[in-house]
Amino acid sequence: MTGPPRRLMLTDSVYEVIHQRLVDHELEPGGKLNINALAADLDVSPTPVREALARLEADGLVVKRSLAGYTAAKLLTSADFDNLFEMRLLLEPVAASRAATSITDDELGELGTHLDAMRAAAVDAGKPKSRLFLHHDALFHAKIADASRNPLISETLRRFHAHAHLYRLHFRDGIAEATCQEHQRIIDALSDGDADTAAATMRSHLRRAQDRLGSVISSEL
Repeated sequence: MTGPPRRLMLTDSVYEVIHQRLVDHELEPGGKLNINALAADLDVSPTPVREALARLEADGLVVKRSLAGYTAAKLLTSADFDNLFEMRLLLEPVAASRAATSITDDELGELGTHLDAMRAAAVDAGKPKSRLFLHHDALFHAKIADASRNPLISETLRRFHAHAHLYRLHFRDGIAEATCQEHQRIIDALSDGDADTAAATMRSHLRRAQDRLGSVISSEL
């Protein structure tokens, strides 16, 4: 059996590196992205960088403008943030409801693993830990979307969660601890196979998260 083409592997690797730099804000939100400079820094040709940026544009993490090239996506405004949560509130309770009747024991175990990683990250408010918390938070929600067995819901929500770093979750005022507690309630509802409770628990979590994170964004604008 042969593996994936070398060029595809290289593009995947470049994509992951640039993605991480965007998430860590090493590439400044709203800043211009120079393909040749990135290629030189990563010691690759411009081609995999260009292909990676095209994928990141599809993720909504970079923006391409005619004759201006690529720029890193700007931080979300309060209006952007509210729009994002409006869509999440439409889709994620439905995903949780469907997942309650189809999720497997292995998938429940993966949710528990992500929650454990979030709890560990919440102990330390440092930048690497906050990134790790966000990473597993996104994977937690993505796994529930996958368990809904609706590929369109899953694909749409993955794009939304790619924006997580743009509203900069901070470990303060009990945000991380409250998030973990709410995630545990979601796991419990899914474990019970209760579709209505799973949907209601997810909806409550999202509304609480919107309130918590919305106050952070307002204070930073």
